[in-house]
Order: sequence, then C-alpha cells, then structure tokens
Amino acid sequence: MTPDLSPSLAAAAVGTADTAAFLIARPRLFRERPGRAAGSAAALLAWVTVGTRAAFAESRGDAWTRGLCAALLASNVAVLAVHLRHGIAGPRVYVGTVAAAVALAGTFRP
Repeated sequence: MTPDLSPSLAAAAVGTADTAAFLIARPRLFRERPGRAAGSAAALLAWVTVGTRAAFAESRGDAWTRGLCAALLASNVAVLAVHLRHGIAGPRVYVGTVAAAVALAGTFRP
C-alpha cells in the first residue's frame, strides 16, 4: 500500500480534529448525555477510519470507504438540519458537513 495525499484524507483530518475538539471540550457530556457522547465517539472513529483508508490509494475509492463517507455525510446533514431547525447552527455544523462532502467526493477521484 502506497501513502497518498487526497481530498478525502484532508477532509478526514478536519473531521477528526473537529469531532475530537468537541468531545475534549465537553467531558461532562459522557456523564450527562451518554447517548450523544457515544454518537460523537462513533463519528470520531468513523473519521479516523476514513482518514486511514484515504491515506492509501488502494482503498480510497472502494465501496466500503465510499459507504462510510456517505454515512458520515448523511449524519452530518442530519445534525445540520436539526441545528438549523432550532436556530442554533454555528460554524462547526457547517464544517462537518462540508468535510464529509469533500471526503465522499474524494472517493471518486481516480
């Protein structure tokens, strides 16, 4: 496997950093809202997995990676929609959605 820089890798780095920063800034979330914390931890694991797979050209465009990126995009769009509906959308929810879209688009790169 050959390491390769790609849009998916850059997007995964942004998504990983954003999700990790969210969890680190809210340690009480694990006690007070364990379901939300678990969802964010799962998203963090998904971002790390996308980054790992995107680092190698051989697995970047396979169905598994593409499916994971699509799931990340769907979940980020849902989070954005909820935040917009409640009038609390900040830059973070847009960054996550854009990063997920870039990650998915990067899986189609030759």
